[in-house]
Amino acid sequence: MLRVSADGKEVWVQTADANTNVVLDATDLAVLSTQPTGRQPVTNAWTRDRRYSFVTNGQDTFAQVFDARTFREVKRLTIGLGGANIGFSKDGQTAFIAVRGTNEVAVIDIARLALESRIRAGTEPQGLIVR
Repeated sequence: MLRVSADGKEVWVQTADANTNVVLDATDLAVLSTQPTGRQPVTNAWTRDRRYSFVTNGQDTFAQVFDARTFREVKRLTIGLGGANIGFSKDGQTAFIAVRGTNEVAVIDIARLALESRIRAGTEPQGLIVR
C-alpha cells in the first residue's frame, strides 16, 4: 500500500515482504527513511494535525505510531491480530482501526496514544469510513 501526504511532499509505502515503512520524496522518489514494522504492514494514515502517522500490520497484534516529521516510531498500540484500515474522528481526537482477527474496531485516544475501547464489528472488518 502507499499513500501520498496531504501536502504532496512524501509518499509512504508499506512493504509487506520486507516488513518496512518506506518514506519517499514525492518529487524524485529518493528514500527519506526506512523503518521496521510488524509483520506484513498494511497501510498508513496521518492524524488530522499531521503530527503522527499510524501504520497497521496484517500479521501482527499491534499498530505503530510514527512521528510524521522524523519518521521514527514513537509508540506501539496492542490492538489484536490483523490491523487493517484507519480512520479519524472529525475533531482529530480519536483514531479507529479495523482489526480483522478480533472482529472489532480499536478506538484510540490520540492525545494519550492509548487504546480507549473496542467496538464489536462483523467478520474480518477491513475498511471503514468515519463521518
